[in-house]
Amino acid sequence: MKFESFPIPGEVYLIGYFLAFILSFGSTLILIKYPFNLIYTRLSTSKGKNVKSFGGIAVVLSFLITLGFFLAIGLIDSRNTHLIVVITAGTGAMLLLGIYDDITQCTARLKLTVQILIACALYFCGFQIERIGDLVELGNFSIFLTILWIVGITNAINLIDGMDGLAPGIIFFSCLTIAFVYLEREIIGGSFLAVILAGSVLGFFIFNFPPAKIILGDTGSLPLGLLVSLITLLPLNQGYTDEIYYLIPVTTLLIPILDTTFAFFRRIVKGTSPFLKDAEHFHHRLGKLGLTPVKSISILFLIGFYFDLTAMVTAYNINLIPKIIPTYFVFIIINVAVLVAILKRKEKKHRHD
Repeated sequence: MKFESFPIPGEVYLIGYFLAFILSFGSTLILIKYPFNLIYTRLSTSKGKNVKSFGGIAVVLSFLITLGFFLAIGLIDSRNTHLIVVITAGTGAMLLLGIYDDITQCTARLKLTVQILIACALYFCGFQIERIGDLVELGNFSIFLTILWIVGITNAINLIDGMDGLAPGIIFFSCLTIAFVYLEREIIGGSFLAVILAGSVLGFFIFNFPPAKIILGDTGSLPLGLLVSLITLLPLNQGYTDEIYYLIPVTTLLIPILDTTFAFFRRIVKGTSPFLKDAEHFHHRLGKLGLTPVKSISILFLIGFYFDLTAMVTAYNINLIPKIIPTYFVFIIINVAVLVAILKRKEKKHRHD
């Protein structure tokens, strides 16, 4: 099913951003200051302090409430109801999975199974990768690639949520990049959702910055990862299938994608389950070099922001430079190789000091 796109005035973007920010900021503050039976403490990665968990509830609800409120008062077209209902249902299901996981620490197999079921439901509701550009028609491979993207991005965001402030910061910068690119190309729905999510995440990020007063938990990282994946899939549903709409999401989410990919193959090479946790993620490795959490996430933010800028330059010049997509992919591969080499060199030097 195709989700139609309807005009949204520029001022509604701003109102939505600030409303989502205020709701997220206020509800996060309430979760920190007032005890609830649902809220429990978890060891923070910043200074070994116990902090409130379940902060993701504030972010997710502020996003969904903003959308629902705008729909109810007519600031966005009522024909967006189906899209918002599908997003709300999928996000709500992932939120419940996150809450259950935070409370019970459920097995990786159960968590993955539920994520795949949610992704399948969203696929049949219209979030699909059916083709890449004008040449590659995916056919029966479509459902596999779509589920891989939804589940992969969901877990990528979940895996980088191991250091205070990292996951919300990555999501915030990614949403801004996506919003700018989509607005330039007049992709209304995706850009609006990205702006609202950016406001929701920023309101929480203020309290999650090291040393955190509250953390997302799986309650937040799972549904937020899902939302990011759906925002990047929406233009494909609406007929925007040029290579640029695959390039931008991959580039702006490059840090969590690389971290997850390296973790998956690292564990297989070691002969362990790819779903077991370890302490070899990028933020862990920077911490082992003696960097503080603030310095570690600042470095990762700078790297992510660098790739975001290169993605925007590419997006704004794609019609001017022939064959820019393959050239840009080579550029990205070289950059990643250089950064990995620098990290390994720093680790080697640190071990010998």
